Parts: sequence; structure tokens; C-alpha cells
Amino acid sequence: MNVNETLKTIFSDLLPVAADTYKGKATEYIVFNYTAIPEDFGDDDAQHWRYLTQVHLYAPHEKNSLAYRREITRRLVAGGFTRPTITPASDETGQHYVFECEISGGVDDG
Repeated sequence: MNVNETLKTIFSDLLPVAADTYKGKATEYIVFNYTAIPEDFGDDDAQHWRYLTQVHLYAPHEKNSLAYRREITRRLVAGGFTRPTITPASDETGQHYVFECEISGGVDDG
């Protein structure tokens, strides 16, 4: 399991999606990032990674983003991630919602 490819695949037919920074021109898009934490130590090494994942939805203020928020949650869970917490982080420039969840993978994944 490659977390970058998994997230890109999950969202590629919903909205433009990018790791870390979106550089396109769309006004509605998804950006994701994650922290990898080694877990399940044995034989002096980690056996798994736990990925603390953030998925960010950006949209204009005028957009009703409820359908996107529900679909992002549905796709994360269907993709093997934990059910996300959702934090509104909107400001004067537009809507911004942060979905925080986790997934685990083997140490050779990434």
C-alpha cells in the first residue's frame, strides 16, 4: 500500500487532488498530507507504519460542499481508513475542511 497512490486513486474522479500543495487553477480541490509513525516493534525494527492522515477540501464560499464532505468520508472509510474527524477551517478566502484519519501499512509500504 502506497498512501500517496491510495489517496490519489480514492479521490481522482471526485475532484483534482494533490499531495501537500495544489498548483492547479480549480477552485474546488483536495490536498492531503500524512505523518508516518513506526509501530509494532519486533526484532529491533518496526513491523508496521501508522499513517496519521489529513485530507483538506477547499471550495468557494458559495459552494454547498455537504455532498463533497459526505463523499470524502465515505471514500476514506471504503479505502480502509478510519472514520475521519472533520474540522472546519474556513477563512475569508473560502471553505476549508480538514478530515483527519488513520491507516496502517507494512514497513516496506510508503
